[in-house]
Amino acid sequence: MVRYFILTKSMNYKVKKLKTNSGMTMIELMSVVVIIGILVSIGIANYFVSTKQRALEASLQTNMRTLQIMLETYKVDWSEYPFNLAELAQEATNKKYNKSISNPYTTKSGIIDSNNIWAIDFLYTTDATFPANKDKYIGRVGYQAIHKDNIAVNPVHKYYLLGYDDKSELISRNNDYYRVTSGSEN
Repeated sequence: MVRYFILTKSMNYKVKKLKTNSGMTMIELMSVVVIIGILVSIGIANYFVSTKQRALEASLQTNMRTLQIMLETYKVDWSEYPFNLAELAQEATNKKYNKSISNPYTTKSGIIDSNNIWAIDFLYTTDATFPANKDKYIGRVGYQAIHKDNIAVNPVHKYYLLGYDDKSELISRNNDYYRVTSGSEN
């Protein structure tokens, strides 16, 4: 399409032909569409991966709260927290509050017992024995008993529950480990 415009110069009118740019060529347009498509597909893939990870962590946090309820029920019965999960498993089974829970990362489910499908006694990832047992911790809730005056034979007066992700690393929020606690400061 050719465009024309009129020049005015002291009442003399001249019609001049304007050169117009035809816009983008088809190859340029296709290149832009392909680049945008690649960027969008990368963004969508990253979104779905992070969404799945957040969902698995939310399920693990739900398991942490379930274990917290079981521990508080145990404390009501015995006036202190259990030394370990084996002690909790025995009492929870006897009193019928040891429920089957699913491990979000392995999708196996079961009660707290020797199989430790969804809960396990806590071990720091920096512990020397941890690498050999790393696979046991995937998707599990770790129970860390805190003894009075930090002496192992004293009663447990507080606990922390921490969650292990699909790489057996502790889940974290705001550069700190996400944990559930009894809240007791004594």
